[in-house]
Amino acid sequence: MADAVGIIGLGRMGMPTAKKFIKAGYQVVGCELRQEAIDELQSAGGEAVENGKRVAQKAKTVIVFVLNDQQVINVVTGKDGVLEGCSDNSIVICMATIDRNNLERVARHCSERGVGFVDSPCTGGPARVENGTLTMIAAAPKELLEACRPVLEVLGQIIEAGETPGLGQAIKHCNQLLIGTTHAAVMEIIALAKKSGLDPRLVCKVIASGIGGSDYFRLLSASVLEDKPSPGGMGQLFKDIDLVINDSRRVELPLLVATAAYQYFLAAQSLGMENQDSSKLIDVIARFSDPKVPDSS
Repeated sequence: MADAVGIIGLGRMGMPTAKKFIKAGYQVVGCELRQEAIDELQSAGGEAVENGKRVAQKAKTVIVFVLNDQQVINVVTGKDGVLEGCSDNSIVICMATIDRNNLERVARHCSERGVGFVDSPCTGGPARVENGTLTMIAAAPKELLEACRPVLEVLGQIIEAGETPGLGQAIKHCNQLLIGTTHAAVMEIIALAKKSGLDPRLVCKVIASGIGGSDYFRLLSASVLEDKPSPGGMGQLFKDIDLVINDSRRVELPLLVATAAYQYFLAAQSLGMENQDSSKLIDVIARFSDPKVPDSS
């Protein structure tokens, strides 16, 4: 299957990625536990199979878009995982954001089996997948990266991080430090505006139009104020800011702002909000401000 791409993990990012490749003329083979995602993939024209092994048997290039470290380890190196179905010229592209040490361990397993491995976490969110403007932070030997460049460029722009897997994750974690702290700051801005008797829409309009505005600020503030889906899920962002805190421990660098933002996400986890949209972090701020405020979900 020459023009086949495999995608493991059909969630917030994986599903739009699958649909993007289908629209670009690729045959897409996907794997996902949730039946509703399987049905959606098949409705879009993709093929669903039962595990990573079957994905790799049908597609030489396999993109891993699952949520966390253990899921990446399982779907690549575990029983019925990708490595059990790989053959000559197979390539695994990890677009998940995970711990650097775990990424390097998975990359070694692939290398030992003669399977190409590209560390390529991404940033931009689902909308930029659909627009083909995703930013992919790719770390892999140059020859290997060139081999999978046509596939990656369907999704957007490649920024080369170096030839050693793990460097992509390290850069992505720096990105997620800004995402996590900006996320918490947006919640505080809206809460402060409300407490000060201001119109939070007007406040956010002013900020968005000025030097402090950013794409993420505009997207996230609109998600909170207009009750729209945000670029990320609560569990995803908690996982990412946790990776940042782990990095700070690893290099013995105090990250005071990131640590404060982490506490908000930890509070959301403790309240059982891990499956909610990340814009609902505003509910955590509201509870701190007034414990009698009801959950808006």
